[in-house]
Amino acid sequence: MANYGPISYDIDLNTSGKQIRALSLDHSDDAHAYSIIQIPIAVIANGEGPTVLFIAGNHGNEYEGQVALREFVRQTDPADVRGRIIILPSLNMPAASADARVSPLDGANLNRVFPGSPNGGPTAAIAGFVNEVVLPLCDAGVDIHTGGSSANFIPLVYICRGGDESVFSSSVALAEAFSPPWIYSEAGVEGGIDPHARRQGVAFFSIELGGGARLGKVTTALARQGVRNVLSHLGVLRVPIETEPSKPCRYLTDVGACQLVSPAYGFLESVCSLGQTVSTGETLAIVHPVEDAFADPISLLAPGDGVVVTMRTTVRVKPGDIVLDVSPEVTREAIFA
Repeated sequence: MANYGPISYDIDLNTSGKQIRALSLDHSDDAHAYSIIQIPIAVIANGEGPTVLFIAGNHGNEYEGQVALREFVRQTDPADVRGRIIILPSLNMPAASADARVSPLDGANLNRVFPGSPNGGPTAAIAGFVNEVVLPLCDAGVDIHTGGSSANFIPLVYICRGGDESVFSSSVALAEAFSPPWIYSEAGVEGGIDPHARRQGVAFFSIELGGGARLGKVTTALARQGVRNVLSHLGVLRVPIETEPSKPCRYLTDVGACQLVSPAYGFLESVCSLGQTVSTGETLAIVHPVEDAFADPISLLAPGDGVVVTMRTTVRVKPGDIVLDVSPEVTREAIFA
């Protein structure tokens, strides 16, 4: 049995075959006075080859990745693998059990506490385990997200610009292999696993697949196929995969991206669609005030040209709530500039 702070585990990350185990998180509070919280982990390994990490459930109320990775573990025979696959299908299991974005144990957002530490509380320990125990073994990795309960995304990969150019190029190639409709290039991001993986030389990306507290048919299929696409691209899956011809990826950037924010308490009416190309000054949403019942509605206008990449799914809004995001579309070459 090995330990990382309050986490103990008996899985051997260097053994061949298929291992299905759980990390044991020791945490005591009013709800967990005499219990150990189990976080599922699986390793499928056979022979020489790359080590690939797949994570889902970083936020507990994001479902597509959690379902796709569970299925993959059940269905995959180690004989079909060349290398090692490490899977954490519900990394933030306390949040997944509570159907919540953040951990009920300490109120922390797992995606915001990386690189984590063994002594910073239960959520920080989970992040630290990934950063200090798992990532040093890896050549590549994927973190599967959705918009959760309050937002919906076009299916898009986030790629962090900067850092080692070869790792960035490998991350872009890995993202394109997943075959998402969109790839979004952003700079200066310190939150999440991505920058810490890349500092360790790991090709890595995060992907957003839908949201709105739904398990979407299209987005779940994209998660299932994308996992296999990545492994095939890296030569980790021996068996050929059946896939429909994919459309070329399109590319977005955070340079010139903008957000529309609600200025008032009200009912949100969306008058555009996710993935729609919009122009400056176009009405994208309307807020109907609540308290001032007969006041004129407030039109929210596009402050720039671009593509609607995410939209709020809840009708009730308050001042400061982000209603939607618009990002400019660019060429593939532009994301390397």
